[in-house]
Amino acid sequence: MPTLTDFVIALLQSVVELVVNFADVALSDPLSPIIILVGNLFILAAVGAFAYVVLGALAAELGIGVTPGSRGEPSQRE
Repeated sequence: MPTLTDFVIALLQSVVELVVNFADVALSDPLSPIIILVGNLFILAAVGAFAYVVLGALAAELGIGVTPGSRGEPSQRE
């Protein structure tokens, strides 16, 4: 039966193999590094936009950076 240590070792070996495989693919053609870079930029932009929306929703729920009338609550007049 595999243990947690065996799993972690296999996972780390897979990560090393993945890096080697990506390096082989990136160095096989002059256009490949550019394509990989553009793909990574698309993924980074999507993850960044998702994180921005999630953190904004969390901040709105906690009332951080929200004006009194923006949550549907009536503003208090003096």
